[in-house]
Amino acid sequence: MGGLLSTLQAMAQNLEKPLVTENNHFDGKKDIIAVEAEHFYKQSKNQIRQWYRTSSIETPKVGRDEDENHQLGASNNTYLEILPDTRVTAEDELIVGENFSNEAGKMGILHYKVHINTPGRYYVWARIFSMGAEDNGLHVGIDGTWPENGQRMQWCEGKNEWTWGSAQRTELIHCGVAKQIYLDIEKSGIHDIQFSMREDGVEFDKFLLTKDIDYVPNGEGPVEIKNQATALSYIDEIAKTVKGTKIINATDFPTENTTFYLDNAWLAINPEKYKEAAVTTNFPYENGIYDIIFIGVGENDGQSGFQMLVDGNEVGKYTAPLSKNSFEESIKYNKLWKNVELKKGDTVTVIASVGTDGSEFTRGRWAGILFAPKSKGKDVLQNSKAFSIKKNVGSETIVSGSVTIPKNK
Repeated sequence: MGGLLSTLQAMAQNLEKPLVTENNHFDGKKDIIAVEAEHFYKQSKNQIRQWYRTSSIETPKVGRDEDENHQLGASNNTYLEILPDTRVTAEDELIVGENFSNEAGKMGILHYKVHINTPGRYYVWARIFSMGAEDNGLHVGIDGTWPENGQRMQWCEGKNEWTWGSAQRTELIHCGVAKQIYLDIEKSGIHDIQFSMREDGVEFDKFLLTKDIDYVPNGEGPVEIKNQATALSYIDEIAKTVKGTKIINATDFPTENTTFYLDNAWLAINPEKYKEAAVTTNFPYENGIYDIIFIGVGENDGQSGFQMLVDGNEVGKYTAPLSKNSFEESIKYNKLWKNVELKKGDTVTVIASVGTDGSEFTRGRWAGILFAPKSKGKDVLQNSKAFSIKKNVGSETIVSGSVTIPKNK
């Protein structure tokens, strides 16, 4: 019994820690994406108030908290609460910047990686447990921005039970206007969805994004779909080896109306339908001269071809060598182009074409692009020798370096 108690006490000391890494992202079906609140990959601006996990075996003890454990009825029997909770009733002192923040993005921020297939307006619903008028507000934002229609999510009904809500508190309607909480997402790819504290003591179970203005979730809501960002781990590891190296992941490119599809954290082509695909995004970093490292993927059924352009001008072409594995990432499939001038806002285009061994076709898979400081590209390339990912379908994953990927294709 003593051993179990010690284990639980140790777990309780880490209830503010994430359960997933930033290499995990969440997808959906029919443009509905659901995410468990406890599956944040990091917290920020949490010096004064912080989110803590509660489950059937975990109950945080952080200052004042008069609530009971409400894991029964919570999705996955787990939820978060932002603590300590020093404003339980209206009689308790309201202290802006401590137990209340009407300004979004200032306190207690949770971060989630979410993959958006189709750009557009997404209505945001969240499931919370509120016991009064002082623990029923949140803010939602995206990629470090806090648009007006993501601020002041408000719950008035459904006290003392898990309740879905998507209403915005206004000066005239304090209980919130329905269908006014949404995010306008302009690009497909992986985005950072963020929730910040408005009132301490809020208990947060789950959230979802939907393009359907009339959709209303019930019960525990849709099932969460989580993906491991395989190629993202590899490209991240390489980028870390040289300070100042920037990344545009393949999944950061908008794929709507292209012939690419998302294959884990790569972009790929379905060779039964298409033999070529092109995709374009804008360069988001500061003006400068960069060494560019293209991160391709080797395949065993042919050699995929790639071409990169900046503002319509060719940077270079590259053919991925043949791999002995179903797919592989290593230095052999990385291509360096030196001294490329780039300005913020320039268009960056990748054109991929499938290859063949005469009987099967590749899928033109690629992971992304690294932008190293001038003359540092060779160092990035040299350092990438330490990392590789190889996989044969139906067999164990072979991993070297510190990168890991799941065994399911």
